[in-house]
Amino acid sequence: MKRRFLFALLLLGSFARAEGPAVTVVTGPEPDAFEQIAAKELETTLVALFDAKVTLAKTATDAPNRILLGTPSTHPAMAKALGVAWPADADEQTHLVKSTPQGLVLAGGSPLATLWAVAEYAHLNGVRVVADAEYLPVEKPSFTLDGFDALLQPSQEIRAWRTLGTSPSSQAAWGLEDLESLFRRIALMKFNRVVFAVKPSQVFAGTVSEGSGIWAGEVIDVTGDLAGRAVFKGAKVFDHPALAGSATPEARREAAVAFMRAALLSAEKAGLATQIELESDREEGFERIADLYPEADSVAGMAGEPILEAGWLGGYFPYPEILDAAKGNRRGYQLHTRFVGDQNATIWKLARESSGSVVDPDKVLAELLLPICGEGVADPFGNGIAALTKAGRLIFDEDPTFVSSGFMRFYESTDSVPEWWAQAKELYGKAVGEFYRANTRARDGARPLILRYAKRATFALHYVTAAEAARNAGIAKGAGDDDARIEQLELAIEAMHNALAIYAEVATEAGDAGAIALMNQEAYTPLLEALDE
Repeated sequence: MKRRFLFALLLLGSFARAEGPAVTVVTGPEPDAFEQIAAKELETTLVALFDAKVTLAKTATDAPNRILLGTPSTHPAMAKALGVAWPADADEQTHLVKSTPQGLVLAGGSPLATLWAVAEYAHLNGVRVVADAEYLPVEKPSFTLDGFDALLQPSQEIRAWRTLGTSPSSQAAWGLEDLESLFRRIALMKFNRVVFAVKPSQVFAGTVSEGSGIWAGEVIDVTGDLAGRAVFKGAKVFDHPALAGSATPEARREAAVAFMRAALLSAEKAGLATQIELESDREEGFERIADLYPEADSVAGMAGEPILEAGWLGGYFPYPEILDAAKGNRRGYQLHTRFVGDQNATIWKLARESSGSVVDPDKVLAELLLPICGEGVADPFGNGIAALTKAGRLIFDEDPTFVSSGFMRFYESTDSVPEWWAQAKELYGKAVGEFYRANTRARDGARPLILRYAKRATFALHYVTAAEAARNAGIAKGAGDDDARIEQLELAIEAMHNALAIYAEVATEAGDAGAIALMNQEAYTPLLEALDE
């Protein structure tokens, strides 16, 4: 996952200028380790937004521009400043951003909730954090500690993120650095748990067998004439980065276990509870995993919360909708998504709603995009989202296996081209136009976020075009018209090449590269072979 915006770089540059206000952050006499992390996040935000010169202190001072950070129960100055403003029914997830005569208070019912208060302060100043990036506002606000009054109490206790998986085109392909970045961001988005979904047959479960790995099937060769091959960075096979180079099953097991332990610790460092979910009905299996990974907070057999499927309906296609809403479930949810970049707006909305924010459905895209893109972006972006959603529902209603059942079935059939394919192409074309209109209007800021949607919609348009040409080639083959077969195969190859090449331009996740590898294997290479028949 690319780090599109690094606060750390801004931090260094801003320290050199030191032109902004002097701000004192008071953490209390004995700050928790995670409260110290929250203080550092706050410092980074203040420098990035205001070029502030930040001083961290443990006791209250008379310095101007004072921010009290921590938990009221352990922070005497904060408790005095808040008085009755801290609710009597506050729990460990309650968090608050409030201006007081004693300074701005960023309070949490726990050290993790203190981080959420810092994140909320950044949000109120126009910073937007999505799962794969973070953005400053295009117009930085004027510095003030006055006028803040936000109290948030999450509506759902557990807001969990499911990771790993069984497909090369999922988070099962992500490396440790990718997960570390993700965990930090989802903590800022107020998720509070990570579920590592593991199958007993996977090498993550400590399994040693011939060809042991993460996903089923043969190793994916990514050499030769491939579309979008730049995403493989010269590799010969597509493999998990932690396992690449491990020549034996035993070596792959050791590498996988070491990766899992590091990932668990990374989630813990971000303040997230960790759970390993093992697909098994054998008690000894759970005990073995618990012994193998003492870093995990728990090992479970089944999800205790509803699993929200984000984008899985679309297969390789972008589909910006979450299935099985769990808004009425007080306990919470587990979010399961394949391509994070396709779901940024959807995940952001879910995170805001479930963590206590009041979100107007009609204004949610404006709330996300206006600070980081400027005027005139939210409406066309919303139109693009609507077109993508409608196209995805159309495909699901007409042929749920359109993307998942193997591309060459289109060439192997002599059935006529379904009429709904033209409607799908029209919808994807509309989405492309709307997203590019939004991107053109955007003032820097979140253009990478918008461009991802635009090019993924373009990918889908080319993919359907390739399917149509492949079907026409199959019809020509059945009729014995070899010239027409060759012509249509060449059109299919061109369209599939365009689809994967434009996808590669915005491939920011290992799962993107996995999807491109699979589609080369399932579609592009077989089309080339069919042309040589």
